[in-house]
Amino acid sequence: MAAEQELPLFLGLNDRTVTDIPKTVEKQRYMTSVAPMAANPGKWIQQPRMPIPTGEHAVIECQGKIHSIAGYAKHRVDQPFHQVFDPKPGTWSLKTAFPHPCNHVAGVSIGSRIYTFGGFVEQNRCPHSKCFVYDTATDQWASIAPISRPRGAMSAIMLDGKIHLLGGRDVRSVEWHEVYDPATDKYSDRASMRGSTGTQPFVGQRDHMGVAVVDGKIHAIAGRMDSYDFNTSLNAVYDPKTDGWSFRAPLPTARSGPSCVYINGKIVVFGGEATGRVFGTNEAYDPKTDTWEQLTPMAIPRHGLHGATCAVIGNMVHVPGGGPVPGGQVQGAYHDAFTFG
Repeated sequence: MAAEQELPLFLGLNDRTVTDIPKTVEKQRYMTSVAPMAANPGKWIQQPRMPIPTGEHAVIECQGKIHSIAGYAKHRVDQPFHQVFDPKPGTWSLKTAFPHPCNHVAGVSIGSRIYTFGGFVEQNRCPHSKCFVYDTATDQWASIAPISRPRGAMSAIMLDGKIHLLGGRDVRSVEWHEVYDPATDKYSDRASMRGSTGTQPFVGQRDHMGVAVVDGKIHAIAGRMDSYDFNTSLNAVYDPKTDGWSFRAPLPTARSGPSCVYINGKIVVFGGEATGRVFGTNEAYDPKTDTWEQLTPMAIPRHGLHGATCAVIGNMVHVPGGGPVPGGQVQGAYHDAFTFG
């Protein structure tokens, strides 16, 4: 562990001479929003750094600890690192490695277990269908039933004890929506995501989204179709009672690869990327009024956190690692947390 702590705060993926954020990124950072400023915009607080600079990894809260799983790290896109942060002592540790080294893994926790689904074995391509469960009590991984169609960069979220898997990409972005039941180790299909009209496929087929549950419904926000040249601001809502989709006020700043979380009665969306841009923009959605407002932007704009995309512990939204430049050429160990205070 001590040796890992000696790694730079940032590392290049292919260029091993990169040990910091390139200065050219200053021209690529986008920090603003057209939404009105919130009365309480919140603040960012720096946290203990990760042992290993990582990007395109799963970030999941489980029983008060933060798990970072797989992703780009140490000049490879298929690392198995499993880094865990315990906020009580404020320390990181390494746990049993992920059994299938890859990136863009979807994951979610239920009780003391973490479930992961799919991912890419090459850089943002070559998806696989393998799925696993991690038991925090034994520090062991085990295989579960694979997804029926290989894909990576999908979104996973728990609702009523089952795990909804939304979108993702195989060769192109997809609109698929299926549900995994941990009790039976089986999958079932649900209504696919769609565009804002019945004949509009674009923005139904997407990956690199943010998802959140509010009042028993799933919000699927932002993302992209095929590449970050085609980002969307869609805020689509799935109602399990009707097995149907509806639409709410769109995200003011279209982007893909953002982090998304429901906290303090708001859906908070921050970070992300687009062609030539990395976002520090931080925006909050109020589901009661169907409106957006602007929050304090990230101190260091980043993208590329998957799984739950961030980890809420208490009133803090933790954001460990991520890419500080558009694309995957630099990974970070920087760790901070957003709070409304």
